[in-house]
Amino acid sequence: ARKETKAVVVDIGTGSFKCGFAGDPWPSYIVPAPAGRPIRESGSDGKGAFVGRELQKSSLPFALASPVRHGIVVDWNCVQDTLERVFQMEMKIQPEDHAVLVSVPPLCSVADKERYAEMMFEGLHVPAIHIAYQSHLSMYSYGKTSALVVESGHGASHVVPIYEGYVLRSITGRVDYAGLDITRYLMKLLSESGNVLTEHQLNIMQDLKEKCCYTSLDLARDLGLPVQKQQKDYELPDGQVITVGKERFLCAEALFKPALLGSQQPGLLQLTLTCLKKCDADVNKKMVGNILLCGGSTMMERFADRFQMELARMCPSDNLVTAASPQRRFSVWIGGSILASLHPFQELWVYRGEYEEHGPSCIFKKCF
Repeated sequence: ARKETKAVVVDIGTGSFKCGFAGDPWPSYIVPAPAGRPIRESGSDGKGAFVGRELQKSSLPFALASPVRHGIVVDWNCVQDTLERVFQMEMKIQPEDHAVLVSVPPLCSVADKERYAEMMFEGLHVPAIHIAYQSHLSMYSYGKTSALVVESGHGASHVVPIYEGYVLRSITGRVDYAGLDITRYLMKLLSESGNVLTEHQLNIMQDLKEKCCYTSLDLARDLGLPVQKQQKDYELPDGQVITVGKERFLCAEALFKPALLGSQQPGLLQLTLTCLKKCDADVNKKMVGNILLCGGSTMMERFADRFQMELARMCPSDNLVTAASPQRRFSVWIGGSILASLHPFQELWVYRGEYEEHGPSCIFKKCF
């Protein structure tokens, strides 16, 4: 008999790893994705990387590296190290005791899906896994089975049509900009206003963006406001106060006009409209009333209102309806938690024995 334990849900993102137990309403453990690699191997205490709180506690010199870039894993060893630490030190569990549902990007390659399976079974020795598209899970967090998922996280943005549970990969749109790029653009705008800022202050800029910035519903009106009405003070960790003015709403414009970032890729709105046009008539009928905003970058104040307003302006007769859940920052993880706790889903775990008998290809029969 297989040991009955609560499944673990893992959302591996560019900015953070979100982990917790299936059935919980919220991820219990959120660990920054960047990890510290010891500069000198001697004295590294046998650790391949420092993650989470270890970064603050370490007295050893280390180089900070991001194992996930634009949503794609570029350092599998670092990702495995991070998950191992989260399971054992934060969640206080042994991975070999728990089935794990892990999320992957909607355009994840076959090779990368197999690497996820290899890492889970051979690296972490979990007893069972399920691999699910992030967009699928985000949609489930809204309680839908068909939707157009507009997802913008930390490192990449996607527009994904899902019809009766099937991801239409051939017309899925992807761009390489997201929240991190908006944060860097905010830093650039503030630097141009005379503030002295460095790359090491990106985390501070992220906090400033979340606390002070918003999406303009009328750019000309906001630019015409008296300076004192545009401004808001923000206190840096060292006690110094900087005043943020028009940068508060100018930074969000890059999601609609990525040329501001130096990118030639389409804006999120254009990506959405292009995807809708590629859908055939039956699919389009389902999509227009179910446009779901997901991911942390869509959380900026008034973003959902601006997105809906622009859609209505550009397609006045199409009755496009946008939904924006208050919990959409963690929509991928929440959808995974719901899915992994459902009774009918339990037949979809891929067990270690199946993997050992058939190899990584067995995941495609149950997961995709």
